[in-house]
Amino acid sequence: MALSARRALQVLDFLTANQRGTFTLSELSRVLAVSPGSMFAVLKVMADEGYVSRHPRHKTYTLGPAAAAVGHAAADAHPVIELARLEMVDLAESTGFECSGTVQVGRDVLCIAVEGKPTGRSVELAPGQRIPLQPPIGQPFLAWMPPVEGRDWITELPEDLQERVADYLRSHGPVVRQRGYSVGLDDLRPDRPSVSQKLAEHPNDAGLRESLLQQFFEELPDYAVLEFEPDVVYNVGNIAVPVFDPDGRVAFCLTLLHLGEMTGRAIPAAAQPVIASAQLLTRQIGGRAPNHDWAESL
Repeated sequence: MALSARRALQVLDFLTANQRGTFTLSELSRVLAVSPGSMFAVLKVMADEGYVSRHPRHKTYTLGPAAAAVGHAAADAHPVIELARLEMVDLAESTGFECSGTVQVGRDVLCIAVEGKPTGRSVELAPGQRIPLQPPIGQPFLAWMPPVEGRDWITELPEDLQERVADYLRSHGPVVRQRGYSVGLDDLRPDRPSVSQKLAEHPNDAGLRESLLQQFFEELPDYAVLEFEPDVVYNVGNIAVPVFDPDGRVAFCLTLLHLGEMTGRAIPAAAQPVIASAQLLTRQIGGRAPNHDWAESL
């Protein structure tokens, strides 16, 4: 029963992240790495309950009306999401950049919403899409994670990378916390598929998820720059700022996407609108900055 429930949730996640598409049973079976027989049983129950809709002629599946009802109820239960969407619309309009909103769900970063006109510079992050919470993804979640949780999280990573991840957090975490935001650089190589694209196409590929962390340390050591030279031009991929809840935890992350070339001197100014929106959201939900003992060892 637990396995069937997990598969049903994976179907919901995949259809949410690919909401503009329609998929046959065999396509869902392939991308989610579930046997056709098991997938048929899961889809039948979900269709009977209205969580997916099956086209009578094309035999393809999309999200059903019951999923919409769940989405509305969840938004009411988590007011920061709707408040954040309004801020994201304003941010996108005032800056001219796309803005995404993400939350931490277990060991993943889940995209809740994306606002603004797509830039076309890379594959876009889609609502409902999950990406593993590991460097370089989700820097604000990692930087403000309580040290005791950080230690537990590190022990679940591949053993040969645990110390490298700990070193990364020790060096980058204090810088991100001092700035109040993280900066990620764009990898503009046209022959390099994006992390989000790979995971959208194969969300249950365990080997892919495990390889991402190794790939980061081997190929993207300068994704998160510790110090920006004022006159050097950087291809800024994102600026991300946390929103804190009443317990001092990161409840939400606001991120401007694909800002393009700018000097190191211009980056702090570009971050100010996102910081202002995040601080406003923190006040609106009665949040506060965390007061963890950052001197605790990872």
